[in-house]
Amino acid sequence: MIDLDKEWHPPRRLRVFAFDPTTARAYANRDIREVTISLPWEMDPKAGLGPSGAYLEIIDHDPASQAFYRPIDLNDPRVLAGDGLDPAEEDPQFHQQMVYAVAMNTIGTFEEALGRTVLWAPYEEKIDGTWTTDYVDKLRIFPHALREANAFYSPAQKALLFGYFEAGDESRGAIPGTTVFTCLSHDIVVHETVHAILDGLHPYYAEASHPDMLALHEAFADLVAIFQLFSFPQVLESQIARTGGRLENQSMLGQLAQEFGRTLGRSDALRSALGQTDPRTKEWRSFEPNRDALAGAKGPHARGSVLVAAVFRAFLNVYTGTTADLFRIASGGSGILREGRIDPDLTRRLAREAAKVARRVLRICIRAMDYTPPVAVSFGAYLRAIMTADHDLYPEDSDGYRTAFLEAFAAWGIVPEDLPVVTETTVLWPTLSQTVADLKGRRGLEGLEVSIEGVKGSLGALITDPQTVFRNVVQRQKQTFDKDGRGKDFMKQIDRSRLGIASKHNQRVDEVNKMQMSSAQGTFSAPLLEIDPDQDSTRDLYRLGQAPDRETEFHIRALYSKLVWMLTNNPEFDSLAHVLGLSIDRDAPASVRRSKITGRPSMHVLPVRRARRVGRRSTHEDEYVIEIVQTRYGFFDPDRQAKAEVDKVWAKTHAEFLYRAGCTLLVDAEDFTIRRLIRTRWTVEDPAGLADLRRTLDPGVATPRNAFDAPEDHSHDPNAFAVLHRHDHGKDHG
Repeated sequence: MIDLDKEWHPPRRLRVFAFDPTTARAYANRDIREVTISLPWEMDPKAGLGPSGAYLEIIDHDPASQAFYRPIDLNDPRVLAGDGLDPAEEDPQFHQQMVYAVAMNTIGTFEEALGRTVLWAPYEEKIDGTWTTDYVDKLRIFPHALREANAFYSPAQKALLFGYFEAGDESRGAIPGTTVFTCLSHDIVVHETVHAILDGLHPYYAEASHPDMLALHEAFADLVAIFQLFSFPQVLESQIARTGGRLENQSMLGQLAQEFGRTLGRSDALRSALGQTDPRTKEWRSFEPNRDALAGAKGPHARGSVLVAAVFRAFLNVYTGTTADLFRIASGGSGILREGRIDPDLTRRLAREAAKVARRVLRICIRAMDYTPPVAVSFGAYLRAIMTADHDLYPEDSDGYRTAFLEAFAAWGIVPEDLPVVTETTVLWPTLSQTVADLKGRRGLEGLEVSIEGVKGSLGALITDPQTVFRNVVQRQKQTFDKDGRGKDFMKQIDRSRLGIASKHNQRVDEVNKMQMSSAQGTFSAPLLEIDPDQDSTRDLYRLGQAPDRETEFHIRALYSKLVWMLTNNPEFDSLAHVLGLSIDRDAPASVRRSKITGRPSMHVLPVRRARRVGRRSTHEDEYVIEIVQTRYGFFDPDRQAKAEVDKVWAKTHAEFLYRAGCTLLVDAEDFTIRRLIRTRWTVEDPAGLADLRRTLDPGVATPRNAFDAPEDHSHDPNAFAVLHRHDHGKDHG
């Protein structure tokens, strides 16, 4: 629903704990006990079982106590006047306020960086052999879902579940015997919200399709939690004053879930990007870059900590470079400040610089998620995504961000695979023309130039005139789609998306037109055009009169994915498919999943996203992100794999794991050229890729195969992402 009065309201302000209750209680931290978060008014909670807005629904049900806690009314004048309730550990209503405000702030961070709205992963269900996807309006958050030391995102429930537990005698954080609430840890709330956002953005990232995949899920969530703290000026100024402006020194910045980690008996926070306390000497030591760290890192959290350390090192490098002049001025040229707290004016200047650098680094890391392959992402591929995403929006790089990233990642042993020379230029993902030039002269690519131009024209047509393209393609392939009724289910999916767009958009039109008739201010100068799903619509659906609401956008993304699928199965696409690393040959190995409609290797086109980003001096990007995934049935035993290569029915029914490969295309929204081509290291037919995944998924090793499934010895756990998080709780990292 549209809030027609939204522009007349100031931002909603809500107070939350800056870190966690134990940290807040410390006298030394009284100046950073709490922070105030500003949220746009249109994200307006309404009374129910808890705050409920456009993105989130807070349900405060405590199964262990068989109780529902009274929901907070964030529209109560007394609550509004006080910027929300006072932070209080004992008040369930404040717990609701805390998770709502922190999660919404995280969503806002993503939307600003990605240039579009956040959508949650849809409900998926197989009915009569056909997969259906249903829009998920709100992510549910349960502040008191578990009586245990855990918190996690549940993809099945589309919910965040937070636990609470009693501090034991070994606690070095909360007082033994008192209750610790994970929903009151700023870091934990951000971390779990990021898992949910990433699941909606990249559905295959939950699979262990590469040794780094689960680690990337964890590390990325940690990075957002760390750098989001830098957006709070009072926290930043306090820590800069205490460290003398040297952010590489021990501070609360770069530490995650301090209360949680110490209450479980650790000497430090749950995780840290800066360093740790030596369990023998009890002295804090900073992490030194180690090129061999990944080789010895086992498990998602250990590997993820290497990526976090590399990104934080890049941040420190840029911060040190951009503040060097301030240190020289304040020290009379030496760059070395006297011991103790630094001048308040210098503190504020350093804090502003640190916040600026942190904001840019965080946006780079988030934007890079549009520049990754759709599956099997290594840390090296993520580095390429980081470098390319920043290069395309900030070509000049006057402050050396990309130099800092490349240097920091190399220091921690993270480099892209198969690049003979690693430089700021070579790590960029190639343009389509660069890839074509590299492949020139290869057999099977005759007529490629014509194919590229044809695909460019077809992409432009299906985006700007989807209804007409739909009719033309169906007409052209009528025999294929109608034969034996194989295309019937696909056509139903197309119709469902079209009707969903029309229904939601026209409902919105009615609301706006009613408002227009009754508003003396004349907020809307012209009514929106209605959509008739049975009539041609000659415009980009993303450019409807007003920006589409989230449900409409869900249907638009789904419709475009189906139209792109039609294009990928059109003969004009065949030459280009080879360049994109896609398998299209009917004689491909039988273990490669086939399309029921075409009989060729199946291409799963993910929902097509649109991104609008603004850089320095109003540099902007406006593009479509198209991801295509292919799947192959895998077996651990070579003899069973060999049988699968000739018997596709047996391969499908007996598969032990799924091997996936594919590509991401960044398509310019103005002229529809493919700007960037981002491929997985291997194709779906490549035996090397299949063998590599087989080693990663060694059945003799009890590790999770994906972020939401348990390892072999925890297969009974219905919420196994909780198991993945639970693994990291027992001991300090060595």
